[in-house]
Amino acid sequence: MPDGRFLADWFGCALSSVFQPIVRASDGHVVAHEAFIRSLDGGEPELSPWSLFSATADDEHLFALDWLCQTIHPLNAFGAGGDRLLFLNVNGRLLSAVDKDPGQAFRKLVEALGLQPERIVIETPLEASLQPCLLAFVLRNYRANGFQVAVNVDSLAQWQRISSAAWTQFVKIDARKLAVSGDGAVGDFNWLEVLREKATIVITHLETPFEAADPAGIWLQGNAYGKPVPRPLSLVG
Repeated sequence: MPDGRFLADWFGCALSSVFQPIVRASDGHVVAHEAFIRSLDGGEPELSPWSLFSATADDEHLFALDWLCQTIHPLNAFGAGGDRLLFLNVNGRLLSAVDKDPGQAFRKLVEALGLQPERIVIETPLEASLQPCLLAFVLRNYRANGFQVAVNVDSLAQWQRISSAAWTQFVKIDARKLAVSGDGAVGDFNWLEVLREKATIVITHLETPFEAADPAGIWLQGNAYGKPVPRPLSLVG
């Protein structure tokens, strides 16, 4: 594209990336970006990326689409000169169909692009946390290949069920799952204390600024801190 972004073609549909900042709660510094796929027509969004995945009926094409997304995101993020961590989502339908070493295959791709695996955080969806054994396998595999990993949970109880087997650097929790008042204050912060004993917490879907009495070990993500945009550099002050 004229602005330097990479595009991919999926059966005539042009795909590119957008990136949402993740900030450190203690000082508001941008520490990472999460990548999302966008489908374009004449430079404008045309089709929901979820529609693309849901319309892909067989695993072979789903793998190909996911691989395409996982390739274009690092190219657009690091090609723009970004130096933050990059969070990449694993499609939930792929988890039960993964091969024996998905992390190695992706590491070879990342290294072929001249990138470092440790700058990429592989993020599993919420439904993956319902399958602790499979989740543990996926996380171990990606970590063994140099990637960092993140899981999504919706409660302390869920985290406790998976934490003994599924070690992770990041735990993501939707702000809508928390008891948050209208001014952004947390009503019950106690269970978050348990989570951050083991990992960095990323609180997501924040539409208003989040306030915590002790922000250490907490990162924040949501429209309150920046909407997804095409170029990570535009998010750096």
